Amino acid sequence: MAGVRVQYVYDEKGRRTGVIIPTELWNEVKSKIEIGGKVKKGEVVTPSEYRGIYKDLGADLEKEARSLRGEWTRNN
Repeated sequence: MAGVRVQYVYDEKGRRTGVIIPTELWNEVKSKIEIGGKVKKGEVVTPSEYRGIYKDLGADLEKEARSLRGEWTRNN
C-alpha cells in the first residue's frame, strides 16, 4: 500500500483524538482481526507488510512514541 495517506483528528487543545485511514487499509486490517483484536486462528501476522506506511507523513516517530508513552503515566 504505497502512498497510504493517514489523517489525524485533533481536539480544541491540539491533542490527537482520532485517526482517519483510507478504506482500503481499513478493510485489509479489519480482515486480519476478529472482534476483540485477536488474530484469526491459524493466521500468521507479518509486521513487515506495514513497513513504510508512515514514510510520507514527515512525522518524527521517535517523538511520537515518547509522547504516547506519556499517556500511560498516572498523575495521582
